[in-house]
Amino acid sequence: MRLVSVLGDSISTFEGYNPEDYAVYYDKYMQDWNGLRNVEDTWWARVIRSLHARLCVNNSYSGSRVTGETFPAGASEERLRNLGTEENDPDLILIYMGLNDFAGGIDLVSSLDSFGFEDSYDIMIKTLKRNYPSAAIVCGTLMPSAVKGRSDLEVSENAAGIGLEEYNETIRLMAQENDCYLADLARGTEKCETLDGFHPTARGHETIAGKWISCLNNLELF
Repeated sequence: MRLVSVLGDSISTFEGYNPEDYAVYYDKYMQDWNGLRNVEDTWWARVIRSLHARLCVNNSYSGSRVTGETFPAGASEERLRNLGTEENDPDLILIYMGLNDFAGGIDLVSSLDSFGFEDSYDIMIKTLKRNYPSAAIVCGTLMPSAVKGRSDLEVSENAAGIGLEEYNETIRLMAQENDCYLADLARGTEKCETLDGFHPTARGHETIAGKWISCLNNLELF
């Protein structure tokens, strides 16, 4: 049975399914508030079930960005050497990160003071490929979100004025330049249901999972 690891942020956390001491958004309270009955309601568990695979490591940390040189940044070495176990390395790595960079208005390009989103995503992929050379890596673009009961509210542009689609174009470019697979979840008109604009409800997780599954079915992964 193939093993799948996830590299993500709060959206992909679930109490009891992340490395010890990792910050978790979906604790018991947040699970109930968002209507998640159990772990099988998460997007990644639905995807893994559809692949007839098994979870290797869910390396997701609430609040983490791709950018940054130290833990818990997605581009940090500590995060990127922890997607396998002592016994096994993943056969497939699913990346769904970047919304915290978007929410924080992180620059797309690097400056003299810090790495931008593009260079950090590039470092993240290159490090993963070095650490897990036999794994297929799939980069997911970021789905726009809507607030439940408010069809007029859509998360598409942050206070800094950098649109979500600009981050997604960067993810597409980095996947292409690094010869990785792309799950273009943002293509189309579907929005992810949330209560707060960012964290999916059970229905939102189902929507994300459906997009992942559709994209993965069109890829020749193995």
